[in-house]
Amino acid sequence: MERRLYRRVDTCIPVKYHCEYILYNGTVENISENGMFIRTTNFLPCTNEIEMIVPLNEIVTTCTAKIRRIIKTDNTTFQVGLEILNPSSAYLDFVEKLKSLCSSLKSH
Repeated sequence: MERRLYRRVDTCIPVKYHCEYILYNGTVENISENGMFIRTTNFLPCTNEIEMIVPLNEIVTTCTAKIRRIIKTDNTTFQVGLEILNPSSAYLDFVEKLKSLCSSLKSH
């Protein structure tokens, strides 16, 4: 049984995020209207929320995300499940376009 409210789309989008005034890098592995799953080589020593900097085609948007889970996959890599809090219209439009593109590619 699927627990997610929104279908996620596999991606490979570079992302930056702030955690306790330090800027980190990661890669978005999948994304939806209310969340994303990122891979990073940086452990997140901060509290429950981080500020994401997401490149959305020709614009860059920021959003606050709540850390839902952290998985250490090996000695240098972490996977982080994030819930996007109050996503911007630019973020939602980007996800919608990405899902439409993926759907059209699958139908061909």
